Amino acid sequence: MRRAWILAPLALAVLAACSRPPDFTLSLSPTSLTVQQGGSNQTTLTLTPQGGFTGPVNLSLVDRNGNPVSGITLSPTSLNVTGTSPVTQTLTINVATNVDADTYNLRVRASSGNIARTAGLTLTVTGPIGTETLSGMVVSENAGGPVAGSRVQLFRGTTLVASTTTDAQGAFTFANIVPGTYRLEVRKPGMAGSAVEGVRVPGMSFVRIIQMPAFDASASTTPPTLIITRDGNQPLEGGTYTNTIPFRVQVDTTKGLVRPMRLIYVALGRTPGAAFISNTPTSSRAIFAELEDTGNQSLSGTAVAGLGSASGEEVFLEVVAYDFNRNRRHYILPLTFVNTSVAQNNTVSAPTDVAATAITLTEAVGFFQVGAPLSLTVPLARGQVGEMRLDPNAVPEGSNLYVEVRWCYTATAVPFAFEIERSQDGQNWTRVGLVGGAQSASCPANPFNRPFFFRDVSPDLTPGETYYYRVVARGANREESAPSSTTPLPPFFAPLLSPADEAKGVSKTPDFTIGHPQLSVGADGAAYNLVLWDTLTGDGVTWQTLAGSLLFVEFGTGDEGNEVPQGEALVYGFPGGSFTVFTDTTDPNGPNTVPVDLAQGTFTLPYNFDGYAQLPQLQSLRTYAWQLFVSYAYRYNPDEGYRVSAYSVQTWPSSTSFIRISRPGTQVFDFTTEE
Repeated sequence: MRRAWILAPLALAVLAACSRPPDFTLSLSPTSLTVQQGGSNQTTLTLTPQGGFTGPVNLSLVDRNGNPVSGITLSPTSLNVTGTSPVTQTLTINVATNVDADTYNLRVRASSGNIARTAGLTLTVTGPIGTETLSGMVVSENAGGPVAGSRVQLFRGTTLVASTTTDAQGAFTFANIVPGTYRLEVRKPGMAGSAVEGVRVPGMSFVRIIQMPAFDASASTTPPTLIITRDGNQPLEGGTYTNTIPFRVQVDTTKGLVRPMRLIYVALGRTPGAAFISNTPTSSRAIFAELEDTGNQSLSGTAVAGLGSASGEEVFLEVVAYDFNRNRRHYILPLTFVNTSVAQNNTVSAPTDVAATAITLTEAVGFFQVGAPLSLTVPLARGQVGEMRLDPNAVPEGSNLYVEVRWCYTATAVPFAFEIERSQDGQNWTRVGLVGGAQSASCPANPFNRPFFFRDVSPDLTPGETYYYRVVARGANREESAPSSTTPLPPFFAPLLSPADEAKGVSKTPDFTIGHPQLSVGADGAAYNLVLWDTLTGDGVTWQTLAGSLLFVEFGTGDEGNEVPQGEALVYGFPGGSFTVFTDTTDPNGPNTVPVDLAQGTFTLPYNFDGYAQLPQLQSLRTYAWQLFVSYAYRYNPDEGYRVSAYSVQTWPSSTSFIRISRPGTQVFDFTTEE
């Protein structure tokens, strides 16, 4: 009796096992694969039958939702189970060439009758492996700084071949790609979308992409799509044109855009991506505002000067468009341009008086931003002051650093073109630009008034590095100018320190202290135009700078800089047009009207230090405002007669704001006086 009681459960278990319905389990090894577009890879499927399962099993590849995956297949698509032992089968995963490069979470599905089981497979699809590299940088037009964390996708046709994310400097790189023509698309939450069409590899090794903050973060971030033709019908890309290039740009309204359109730009360049990175006196671009169809237009004259050749040369038509949400699309279209200008046969002379000057703007601007040109009073050399033309519209889009190369050409034989070359050692030269040829009988002493110029905005320009430039006149022959050098400065920012913003109980004859980071940015000096006004009446109160003069502060950088001994300082100005020293620490008996603190990097303006105050003291319990109206640092070039060859402009007057306000980011400190 006891033995029967013990054996009963065992018998029941055996019966239960024998009655288990037919089934099977799946496993894969490996569970992750990497496959190139157009390629294949393999994994091993193990099917273990249970409950006496036998028979055919269908195999397929599906996504998480059980749907087939376009362009990704497996083979074989079936197997047969004939016994109780596990069945292994090598599966080949095939990826079509048009499958986007991405990571896919897939399932291998095995089914037989009403039995269906899956095993997970992670598939990483990569683009074809080549030897080329494409690098770039994403910068914000609005601030000019790098845009970190933007997703950059690289397409060939409609197929995604690679993707990456910009680093803290806004930089990205695609390595090991094959030659071809690509499209770059950039996305980031809160930012407008940006795309560049027609990126040629290896012809273009670096791409600068502008990605602005979206005007409305909730609106579409799809850049506008353009139809670019000769006349609305005939294709423009790849054609051959003589002296004039016809074009018509239409917004494809069947695709995404945020109306109204803001701007469309059209320009011509010799190298892909170069048409919008320079501004010269003999080049121009077409600009169209708030329209979706330019109509039939053409580029000729200064828009094509110096480009092409008598036998035909490949050049690039470039079109940039912004919609209302600041979404941006940039097209680069190759074509052949025949230029019949007789200047190609002239025997030319060397350009003269070349001067390269680096200009850094603390606030980056660009041709998207409207701003009128203005003149700043600047030191041109030791003891020489003149006017510098600052044109925010001419600054490279989304940048804050460029080198302006100016020169003269007074010979009678007009060049077909001027080629601008750059070097970092003065020996090995690279062409960075081209300007249409011309001639002028005048050659002003002020470099900023010289008739010909080119602005180098190459993305590899770096503050602190020295660059040499020369200009080559090109006709039937080539003649090179003498070189000129410049060392760009980093952005300059002189903070207002005291009286602090919204300070109360300030003395009626206050001292105004300003940070002077000249030495930390590698400059030889800085110039300031300051404003102090009564906020109740708007009237100016004090300082010689109200008359438009500048205060120059130079902490010593020695004979290779400002010729002021290191550890000493010189503060001077030109009130009433006369050179006046306010502080000279090199002379024990010299003036000390504007105290300096070299250790702290500051200088202080006592109230009425220059005798220009309208009142002996400020009024009691009155609110006043003070600011830097104009401020910039500068660096001398001892090798070129102590010419100033670099400026870093912190703030400059606004042409659209109230007279006492300069740029929107300018510091304006309010304070209230004591009783």
